[in-house]
Amino acid sequence: MRLSHLLLAAGLLFGATASFAQTNQPFTESRTAEGVKVLKGKPTLQTFMSDSAFRWFYTGVNRYQPNTAAAVDFLKAKREKFNITVIIGTWDATSQEAFPKLTKVLLQASYPAETMEIFCVDQHDEAGVTVPYKFKKIPTVVVSRNGKEVGRIVGDPTASNYETELSKIVFDATRNDKPDPNSTSSMQ
Repeated sequence: MRLSHLLLAAGLLFGATASFAQTNQPFTESRTAEGVKVLKGKPTLQTFMSDSAFRWFYTGVNRYQPNTAAAVDFLKAKREKFNITVIIGTWDATSQEAFPKLTKVLLQASYPAETMEIFCVDQHDEAGVTVPYKFKKIPTVVVSRNGKEVGRIVGDPTASNYETELSKIVFDATRNDKPDPNSTSSMQ
């Protein structure tokens, strides 16, 4: 399912005040002393769109407007050539700012949501599941290709933005690719 379809569905779901409950969730929930919901494990994007505790996610996605259309277009042309793994803390202010921005960029690039892996950690950087990449800071966005890491973004890009940083990583990883003879895009 494409991100645009998921976010459209989230718009309908976010009107409800009750939290979305699943059985056999691949993550656990707790609360900070201030009442902020903390996830540990491997939720899906749907988790953030359907739980009113993550209103920051929905608001952030709607508010962020990518600055560089050319970078988003490039990512769209290359979307099948890379995978995204995100490591965030739902309690962390930087993650709450950065994760929606990243999601908006991927949404506009028509990136397939089901291929994005999301790992949530608690305040001790514990996920309760095996995170396939080492990390020292959250949020961390790992870009991989054919199962191999080709780049990462740590924190919220302040000197640039997600669309520019991601397109640089993907460009470097795909610059030696042979043009696809079946493609109608000139962005090979």
